[in-house]
Amino acid sequence: MRVLVWNCQGAGRPLTIPQLREVCNLLSPHMIFLCETKNREQFMERARSRLRFDHSVVVDSMHRSGGMALFWKQEVNVIAVNKTAFTIEAHIVDRSKQIDWWLIGIYASCDAAVRKNQWQVLNARKRLWGQRWIVAGDFNDIVSNDEKWGGRRRDEWSFRDFKQFIDDNELVDVGFDGNPWTWCNNWENEGEIKQRLDRMLCTSTWFQSFDNTRCKHIDNYSSDHSMLVVDIEPAENKRRKKFIFDKRWIRREGIDREIKEAWGVDVEGSKMYKVTRKISNCRVALLKWKNNFQNNSRKVLDRIKANMERLKHSPDFTKGGMDELKRQLKQAYSNEELYWSQKSRVTWLKEGDKNTRFFHASVKG
Repeated sequence: MRVLVWNCQGAGRPLTIPQLREVCNLLSPHMIFLCETKNREQFMERARSRLRFDHSVVVDSMHRSGGMALFWKQEVNVIAVNKTAFTIEAHIVDRSKQIDWWLIGIYASCDAAVRKNQWQVLNARKRLWGQRWIVAGDFNDIVSNDEKWGGRRRDEWSFRDFKQFIDDNELVDVGFDGNPWTWCNNWENEGEIKQRLDRMLCTSTWFQSFDNTRCKHIDNYSSDHSMLVVDIEPAENKRRKKFIFDKRWIRREGIDREIKEAWGVDVEGSKMYKVTRKISNCRVALLKWKNNFQNNSRKVLDRIKANMERLKHSPDFTKGGMDELKRQLKQAYSNEELYWSQKSRVTWLKEGDKNTRFFHASVKG
């Protein structure tokens, strides 16, 4: 089951519905929670129809500000929905696990005084949700002590209530993949600010039931806020083949240039995020680069031998041509030896400690 959460900053903006349709086509979410829709129920019902969802609950905007909507497909077993001025709360039954839980979509106020009261309201409402619930949306509060809001320190008293709300309920941050921020003011140079205002928090009981949950930050061009797509029970994909650096590549021209260019691509985020992205960029660049040449040593050996055989019986035979092919053959044998040397090392690391019959046979061989 996948849930999309997004502060769309106006459902009527030209790119909002097209971008939602694009994400729906690519990721097929079963539920969508939108906040700051800036529209009333009639418009949001048309949006639900265009996005091909079956059910909806809407909190109308006030004077073209605020507003929320929850859409869901027929296959999601929603047994009850509550709504307040800043939340939509859906009670869901998971048929496969025979458990029930609550999804709380939230749009916290930008006013610190109002937001302080909202955390207290949530603390009172948690009696309704029991032990298994997840809250997601735009919290408009900052957890990290060193982050800033609008170029000034966040409101400490509102933050304390937010932190208390997290601690009292022993909430767990689901985490994320993608950019480390979900909101940017899109100013230039020193005025630019990026923060993680949107997130997903859940109780430890909920997380124990859905411990494979994954959340992804998805950029868009319609809103200053990223979309959050949470996959509550991700399907088990085929295991991706492990990337292994082939030592034979070192002998090829151009590899240093490929690595330098990939590593030099600008990446924004924390220091650790930059390092992991740069390593990933290098891996992708090398995989593309290796497709430009034949890397199978056995096929290279067979091709060179065939060329030598043709040249031997050709009227254009020259000693220099044969010497060149012999040099290529020697290099191909060297590459083949290097490949199997690396391969045996990998086998040792993988199987050596297991004391298997296969490993003993390999050693004897």
